[in-house]
Parts: sequence; C-alpha cells; structure tokens
Amino acid sequence: MYDRKMESTDKGKELQRLTELYSGMPDAELQELAEDSAALTDLAHTALRAEINRRGLKIVSEGPPMETDPVEEPELTTIRKFRDLPEAILAKGLLESAGIECYLADDNIVRMDWFLSNAIGNMRLQVKPADAEAAIEILDQPPTDISEDEA
Repeated sequence: MYDRKMESTDKGKELQRLTELYSGMPDAELQELAEDSAALTDLAHTALRAEINRRGLKIVSEGPPMETDPVEEPELTTIRKFRDLPEAILAKGLLESAGIECYLADDNIVRMDWFLSNAIGNMRLQVKPADAEAAIEILDQPPTDISEDEA
C-alpha cells in the first residue's frame, strides 16, 4: 500500500540528513559540489541551495532544469527573519493588507519539516528595496488593543 505520509516523512528525514551534511562542508567543497551537481536529486539541490544561501555565498548551483519565466525576478531585500511559520505568515499578511508586495523565502522547506528552520537560517520576509522602509515601519508598530467597549 502506498503511504503518502511515510513518503513525506522519508523526504523530510533525507532533507534533514543532507542539510546536516552540507552544513559541515567547507565553502570550497560546496563550490565543487555545486559545479558538478547534475547527478544530485531534487532534495539534494534544495539542501545545497539552502546552505549556499544561509552562508551568503555567491555560488551558482546548476540545479535540475526548471521552467524559466521570461519575466525578470525583482530585486528583493530581506527585512525580517522568522523561525516560526505562523509568525511569518502573520507579518506577510500584515504587509499585503497594507498593499506592499512581499515574499516569504524558504517557507516551503519549513512547511515540509519545521525543525529545519534554524538549519537553513530561518524564513526570510522580503520586499522590493523601495518598499523596505515602509514595510519595516508597519511591522515595528505595536499591536493595537481592542477593548470590549469598542468591539
């Protein structure tokens, strides 16, 4: 019998194993792996890219062929990092409700296995550089308290 939960658990364990393996490698070894990454699985590419991003390295990983979109991706700046998914989604929703376009980087890895959040350097809330100041100001506002009389 095919069990999706078992497959998801196996993938999560494998991703965690690869994340730990790559986090112990020196930068030069990651560079070599990225240059000859044609034989890596999709999970291995995900873990490799996450480790490269976590370290802030300028290594280009030759990942599996992806569908390319002719639209250029916007330049983004990280304004906050979140370990926990609910907090990240709340902040993203707050910015979106204010009309600020934003993206949550690495949230899919955390959705697959929340324990990996620290290993990949947390989820990153990103906005266009022009929106960064306004977004930070919105997120820095203290929450408002609604009393029972106002509700």
